[in-house]
Amino acid sequence: MRTLILDSTYRPVRIVSWEKAMILFLTGKAEVVNEYQEITIRSVNNHFKLPKILRLFGRHKGELKVRFTRTNVFVRDNFQCQYCAIKMPGHQLTFDHVIPISRQGKTNWENVVTCCPGCNHRKGCRLPHEAQMKLIKRPGRPRWSPHLVLRIKEDDPIEWWHWVGPQKLVS
Repeated sequence: MRTLILDSTYRPVRIVSWEKAMILFLTGKAEVVNEYQEITIRSVNNHFKLPKILRLFGRHKGELKVRFTRTNVFVRDNFQCQYCAIKMPGHQLTFDHVIPISRQGKTNWENVVTCCPGCNHRKGCRLPHEAQMKLIKRPGRPRWSPHLVLRIKEDDPIEWWHWVGPQKLVS
């Protein structure tokens, strides 16, 4: 079981294990917004319903950033090749370094795009203009979004969708 953590303004922050959730609640750092009715946590002297959603009392420290991962690049680019605009499932897509690594291109938000295998092969180690290919949009770091930061699984509570919004389920 997992618990959705909201900051003091009810903005989704992260998903934690039930053990971490209980520590936040029992140490007075968070309040319960919603709980699992069917699950009770028992101690020697008390018993508690397991929290589904907790709200932190203090401000969340640090800026929420979208981690650079293969899946998050695909989500940013809407699972669409950034050269030919074809949409494909994530397992069929590839990364493309706009400035190839062989030319000191970096692996970061500003230089990596979603690419279909055909376009990736066609472009090879060239710059887009050298391969006579044009990017649909310039790559960049996406703004924070619960869809990119939080990964809801199929067995997570439906109540979380109110806070996080509809998205593709990740197993």
